[in-house]
Amino acid sequence: MSLFSSPKREIEKYVAKYPTIKVIVVCGSYGNKSAIRALGIILGQTLKVTMGVNKNILEDVMILDYNSMENFPDIIPDVCVMTACDSDEEAEAYFALANRSKHLFLNFNDVPQKYAKLLMNPDVYTYGDEHPADFYFENQDFSLDGYKGIFYDPERDKLPATVKIIGEHNLRPITMACGVARLFKIHRDDIIKGVEAIRPIHGRMSPAKGLRGSIILDDSASTSATSVKYGLQTIYHLDANTRILVTDDVKKLQRVNYDLMSEVLILGEKPEGVAVNHKVKFFDDSLDLISYLSSRQEDKALILLEIPLPEIIESYIW
Repeated sequence: MSLFSSPKREIEKYVAKYPTIKVIVVCGSYGNKSAIRALGIILGQTLKVTMGVNKNILEDVMILDYNSMENFPDIIPDVCVMTACDSDEEAEAYFALANRSKHLFLNFNDVPQKYAKLLMNPDVYTYGDEHPADFYFENQDFSLDGYKGIFYDPERDKLPATVKIIGEHNLRPITMACGVARLFKIHRDDIIKGVEAIRPIHGRMSPAKGLRGSIILDDSASTSATSVKYGLQTIYHLDANTRILVTDDVKKLQRVNYDLMSEVLILGEKPEGVAVNHKVKFFDDSLDLISYLSSRQEDKALILLEIPLPEIIESYIW
């Protein structure tokens, strides 16, 4: 059981005892923890929020992680959030819950359109990177300091904010949480305050200082198979003299645009019969990799770190 779940019977008893509590359930193939965290911080500006059951205490909102439960309780969630969907089996389970929820927030970018046929809930909001999603973020400035821009809702009301987050995919859960906050009638100033309080989890595209002025984007805690795609999309748009990807997965090479990358460093032996670009280097052990990286860390070098290598990080920026 995770931090965000409680036994089925315990949840049902709690909801029966406190029927006024708002129940939010987050489901998806990936991105759940980021979504739960964004909801907790933004809604928590004015509401009492609990992750799972807080026994004998009436909270305003309870957030549950669908994927962490062996059996989901027979309750009707006030809000279901669907962050992503990678398979037909997952889609059937997630939409079964979504269709019995009062409101659904659906990730416009990471839930494939082919699953639209499963959607029966008429009260659905989409969120994503841009219009036509109901809730989206319009970027006005992006750098290693994060994003400055505007969150839009279906009425095109504007919520200007500075977001200390790196990566468009990490903006999506914040956009969703803004949407849920609007649904719950939270004041716009409190929403903005919550947005600007969010910081990346260490290991989830968190910027750090490396040797000799280099910058490291630590994405080593990400478990999604698509994390490197989003990470690469991000560093392609950042100003850098050198761009380096560090990974231990040869399969990720197919996602690299070598015109925009200086090197790809892989921890592990080169597989037999696998042709690789001349910019790709393999290292048998982490000590050799760290030694080589130390020679490549320089001013305005940008390193996307997909494996844990704390030795090359001097300090986190946020």
